[in-house]
Amino acid sequence: MKKNILLFSFCCVAVFNAFLFLSSCKKGLIGDANINKAPDTHTIIDTIIRSGANRFQSIVKIHWWGDDADGFVRYYEYSFDKTINSNTTWHKVLGLDSTFTLITPVGVDSADFIFHIRAIDNKGLADPTPAHVGYPVRNTAPTIVFSPGIYNPTYTFPVVRLYWQATDLDGANNLDHLELIWNDTTLRPVKIDATVSSGIFEATSLANSITTTRIYPNNNINPLDSVVSNFKLQNNNRLYIRAVDKSNTKSPWVASYSIYVRKPSSPILLIDAYTSPSTLAESFYGQRMVNKGYSTFDTIRLFEKISGQFSQLAADNATQSKIFKLFNSIIWFGDNTNNSLFLAQKTTNEFFGNGGKMFMANKLESLFDENSPLLSISPAQSLYDNNDSTLLLQTDSLATSTKSGFPTLKSTVYIPVIKPMQLLPGSVNLYSSHLSVKDNVNNPPPPYPLWTGTSSIIAEKLNASNVPVMIYSEVELQSLNGNLNIDVMWAKILAELGL
Repeated sequence: MKKNILLFSFCCVAVFNAFLFLSSCKKGLIGDANINKAPDTHTIIDTIIRSGANRFQSIVKIHWWGDDADGFVRYYEYSFDKTINSNTTWHKVLGLDSTFTLITPVGVDSADFIFHIRAIDNKGLADPTPAHVGYPVRNTAPTIVFSPGIYNPTYTFPVVRLYWQATDLDGANNLDHLELIWNDTTLRPVKIDATVSSGIFEATSLANSITTTRIYPNNNINPLDSVVSNFKLQNNNRLYIRAVDKSNTKSPWVASYSIYVRKPSSPILLIDAYTSPSTLAESFYGQRMVNKGYSTFDTIRLFEKISGQFSQLAADNATQSKIFKLFNSIIWFGDNTNNSLFLAQKTTNEFFGNGGKMFMANKLESLFDENSPLLSISPAQSLYDNNDSTLLLQTDSLATSTKSGFPTLKSTVYIPVIKPMQLLPGSVNLYSSHLSVKDNVNNPPPPYPLWTGTSSIIAEKLNASNVPVMIYSEVELQSLNGNLNIDVMWAKILAELGL
């Protein structure tokens, strides 16, 4: 019995060893390899921005994901082609979401967009059945409105600034351009970039009653190549503007407020810079010009207000600068030194750079800073000031000049505060006044003694060629005609300025 068992055991071991021997002679395993399975892709609507009833905005966020049963997803490819075939254009993307701007074709109000997405596995195999989702898109028309500026003049010379804001519910990138025309929307408009939100419009010619305007977009110092037609001089004007998106959908035309545009009648501008327009001062300087033989000149009331709004002050300094540049000579008079010098400093660089000449007379306020940087435009380096004393001009006091031909003037009013000019090197004193000095320490009663120090109240500033470019008076000239010879003095002033 035991043998049989041993023999059986031996035979089994022998057979097993023979099997091992035969197996060890094979070069590979016996069987069929598994076939690589394609990945599977899924997508959902993550975000659709709606605008208005039943309207889809053309900005959509799409989220997707994929899985691969026998590997991993390396990247994805998407397409907005209508159908999927061998000619489909695919775009590679690594992430799991993205935001797309869907733009309807030109001239089409709505469109259906189909988004296809497929996963690509680690062996380069693409999902043969890409996921897809449809987006019905209806384009919304852009809108545009005019925005008020800090100042909105209704009466101006032919340089105007206007502001506007264009929007598109389909996204700012969906705006394509703006169209502008003066006064008549049946005329051919000019196209400008949709990013422009304001412009200075400057007449290209003053020869005729209707002209074109060049455009300085936003804050650019150089104009665009295009011009806007149908700008009317000596007439009311409205700028019409509309926005156009990339599907060529247009907003309705909108109109600016009405602006009366004056045509300059001469190269001479009289500037009334009184806080409230002064008909007395305008009449005084106007008569001086007439008496000198100038029958035609222009006048602007810088700080005139109608219904609480400045009616003639330009929308900004750049626009005001281009207005002043229209003239060769400026006669500027006012009652607020701060206002006048500040505005002149900001707006007359182009005027002086063009060879312009200026006369300015301002009533000096007692609180004006004697070392104000605003004085840099004038012949003065600083003004005299001493807390221990006050200088004043009595009625019937004299103002004399050492320059040939300038007559002696006499004051007709009492001026309680005078701060004589300390002149810049190269500036020339034209008039010194006979001032009185009040002792503020001991405060004696009048009469006050005469001041013996610097007393320059009218001076001229010279350019590098020693030519007068500005004459400045810190006393209103209409207060110095006690000798009835102001026309003689005015003739000399004009002669100094080349008039």
